[in-house]
Amino acid sequence: MKRGILLSVLFLLSACGSPASSSKSVSKTPEPSKSVRVCSPDTVLAEGKGIKVTLADYRYVEGLLNEKSKRFFSSHPESLLRRMINRRLVIKYLEDSGLAEKYGLDKKMENFKKSYLSRLYVSKEAEKRIKPVTEKEIVKRFKELFPKKDPSKLSEGDKKFLRNELEVKHYESAVASVYKDVEKKLRFKEKKGTLTVSCCGIEVSGKFRSEKDKKQLKERLKGEFFKEYFYRKAIEAGLDKNPEFQRMFTEYFAGKAIDVFRKELEKGIRVSPEEVRAFYENNRNKFFMPDRAKAVVILVDSKKKAKEAEELLRKGRPWPEVARRFANFTARPKVYYRDVKDPVGTLIFAEGKPEKGKIFVAQFGDKTYAVVYVLEYIPGGVLPFSKVKNYVELVLKKRKLRELEKKKLEELWKKYGVKLENIDCLKGSS
Repeated sequence: MKRGILLSVLFLLSACGSPASSSKSVSKTPEPSKSVRVCSPDTVLAEGKGIKVTLADYRYVEGLLNEKSKRFFSSHPESLLRRMINRRLVIKYLEDSGLAEKYGLDKKMENFKKSYLSRLYVSKEAEKRIKPVTEKEIVKRFKELFPKKDPSKLSEGDKKFLRNELEVKHYESAVASVYKDVEKKLRFKEKKGTLTVSCCGIEVSGKFRSEKDKKQLKERLKGEFFKEYFYRKAIEAGLDKNPEFQRMFTEYFAGKAIDVFRKELEKGIRVSPEEVRAFYENNRNKFFMPDRAKAVVILVDSKKKAKEAEELLRKGRPWPEVARRFANFTARPKVYYRDVKDPVGTLIFAEGKPEKGKIFVAQFGDKTYAVVYVLEYIPGGVLPFSKVKNYVELVLKKRKLRELEKKKLEELWKKYGVKLENIDCLKGSS
């Protein structure tokens, strides 16, 4: 789950608009102190009303970046810092404006927090109960998998594989035991079509209509109870105060907040038919398409089969039938054009304009033959306005959205009085 969150975070980091993307900065970077500064994880890099970013926060986000982004931001650390601030400003804006409540984002984030922390607590409790994997267990598991092999000849690689498998089983068993210990304490009450699960000051209930409904409801209520129970345990253990969790939660929240932020901005975007037409006329060269051909490629594993497929097509047999005859069920028509990087497109246009029904046979690799069947020739030229109208409108809307984002973020920087500090502590970021 964490990996999925991080991937989402990275995408939205790059997608979020930034005032720093232009040459004009919203706030001026303080001049570095001439004295030697001692930078610690708690060193504040940016601060405003309800906004604060420390060096530890920066390092955390920096660690989420892919290698390409890391290389870029290692040379532009302040740009990454500003993007982080933008994300926090969006959260602050949605909370203060009531938009988080309007879109139900606050409830979604609270539910996410409960789900995450409850599972985290269970995981930590399970780790305390995990028993180490013994050599005896490894041998036993080996015999189960390979009853005819000699366990004494187990390689180190086999041992490592079996140990990993058994460690996973031990962990799953430990997790199950955590839930089982709590489940023993549960009390179930049924009254007039209502089932209630209670224990330890927590009570959840729901209605059912039949025995089948009651069985499904019971499992759902148990799940709701476990989430609330273990969430409270997590809070008691202070897991919500863990800086690593808080940073992850902030970045995840920001990703969701940006979606809402943009939805609100998009409400004020209008693109007139005149704007669409003007963009098209001023950029006609951008809508030029080369000569193309719609064709299907049937791959076979011998020259003999290629010739047979070619002969069937020449006799007028439908290409889907020919493709199925050679077990090529995934053959689909595609559009090709002359491109040195595309062997199929190069083959089709090798002799100029390809005619409908033209067949090419070529060898690709040692044992792969391609039978290329041209279905349609599509002459090149500037695409007509009717074909690109919707695309142009989308482009203009995105362009206006970026402008609105930039303007709104600049307003938020001023509204919350965000100032950059200790920028020299970003030197040496990687």
